[in-house]
Amino acid sequence: MPALEALNSALRDQPAWQAEYTQTYVAAGMRTGDEVSGVVFLAYPDRALFRTVAPPGQMMGLEGRLVRLVDLEVPSCDDHHLDVDEWARVPLAAVLDPQSAVDRFTILDHGDRGFSLVPREPGGVDRVDVILGNGDLPDEVVVVDPQGATNRLRFTVWRPADGPPGGSWLPEPPPGLECVGDDGAGF
Repeated sequence: MPALEALNSALRDQPAWQAEYTQTYVAAGMRTGDEVSGVVFLAYPDRALFRTVAPPGQMMGLEGRLVRLVDLEVPSCDDHHLDVDEWARVPLAAVLDPQSAVDRFTILDHGDRGFSLVPREPGGVDRVDVILGNGDLPDEVVVVDPQGATNRLRFTVWRPADGPPGGSWLPEPPPGLECVGDDGAGF
């Protein structure tokens, strides 16, 4: 719990944070996977924006309980409102709210500077490992799903930010394209 509390405190220390990241997704049963790199902006309590640089054009934004996925190559824009159960299973929610993490996850030490979150009830993740770097912000986050797929995010130097470029946590859809919501309606 001390590492989780240190991370929570560090996130609250600035209005927003920015870092470069590399994400490697390895499907269950495979040895290698897909890799993307980009920049992330993060702000307490519930805002995040991931933008890929290589390959360019993929974005995922979170503001409150709304998640928006934009892919400029396809092009597509999808909005999803997280319900209470989905939000409770989002690793970011547990990281930002330690008491919520205690209620929904078993928290285990993971090395000297890390912790693991293991859900108390089956759901979208099997385990989340977080390794903290200098300044108590993540160097690495590994999310393992129930089927065994691994999503590894490695972060470089975190620095304070005012927020994402343009001020919006939700990426803009390509010109002329409306975002499709959970019910199929445009937003």
